[in-house]
Amino acid sequence: MLSIRVYPDFFKSETKIKKFTVKALIFTHKQKQLDMANSNQSIKALVIILLVGLFGLNVYQFVNNSNLQKDNLSKENELVQLEDAKAKLDKEYQQAVSDLNDMKTNNEELNKVIDAQKEDLRIQKEKVTGLLKDSKNLAIARKEMESMRIKTQEYITEINRLKSENASLSSTNSALMSDKENLTKDLQTKSAENQQLSEAKSSLSSEKESLSKEKDQLSRKVNRATSIPVQKINADAYQNREGKKPKSVSRANETDFVEVCFKTSVNKNAEAGSEKFYVRIINPTGETQAIESEGSGIIRNDANGETIKYSTVAIAAYAHDEKEICCKFKNPGGFSAGVYQIEVFNKGYLAGTSTLKLK
Repeated sequence: MLSIRVYPDFFKSETKIKKFTVKALIFTHKQKQLDMANSNQSIKALVIILLVGLFGLNVYQFVNNSNLQKDNLSKENELVQLEDAKAKLDKEYQQAVSDLNDMKTNNEELNKVIDAQKEDLRIQKEKVTGLLKDSKNLAIARKEMESMRIKTQEYITEINRLKSENASLSSTNSALMSDKENLTKDLQTKSAENQQLSEAKSSLSSEKESLSKEKDQLSRKVNRATSIPVQKINADAYQNREGKKPKSVSRANETDFVEVCFKTSVNKNAEAGSEKFYVRIINPTGETQAIESEGSGIIRNDANGETIKYSTVAIAAYAHDEKEICCKFKNPGGFSAGVYQIEVFNKGYLAGTSTLKLK
């Protein structure tokens, strides 16, 4: 049989254990309560965090949606502006081309200018069309469109100026053409008058020439009939001497001048008055001694119509009588040896001849 020994200290320990156990249970209950309270707080905090997160997400989505709506509106607005700009560009270009075409005339040069202006506008339109492919270039495109409008107006102004100038030139040309026609008519009238005058002048000239020939022939006949023959023609050579009368010589190297003297014959057909007798001194080589400073010159030989030189001339009063007339000829260049022919002309005809021999 088992015997149990009870110790007093054991029961004391058991009591302490019970007390500890009760305290432990109480602590554990309180801890559970505390844990439950903490758990509830955590749940609340988590709920609050979730609510705040959801609210933030909603706000973000709202803001983002709002921005997207704004972007969409902006894009739509830009697209609308681009389309409006394209439509406006096309309308203004077509109007500009139409205006330029309306300003064409039958002036080819002016039409070439208009075609060149249209080509410039076409190139600028293509440039603007390229810019309008991107909304970022809208501002630049608008500036280019404004530039195109200004250029179009400048073209129209320039064409109007050219048309005005052409009109002025056309008016001037019309006036000039009218003046030209009038001048042409006047010229034709004057030409006809000149032709008539020319014909009349030619006729008169022909008549004058005929009369002149008749007069010349008559004059030559008269001169021939009234020519005064001369006779006893003497030609002598002289040498000048200082303080003395000239000395008659026969050598060429001593001769200073030649004196020719002759007598006139009576010609009842000749009128009384001053007469000229032209003396020709022809040297041994056949040349007429002629020095202008010594009174030499030219006459016409009416016997053959040839022009001949004369050496000197003697002028005397004729009174239908025999009269001795003398004249001198000085040759500073000297005379050569040989036989000289002496010819005297009166009124274009040979009146007498003689010779002079110098050694």
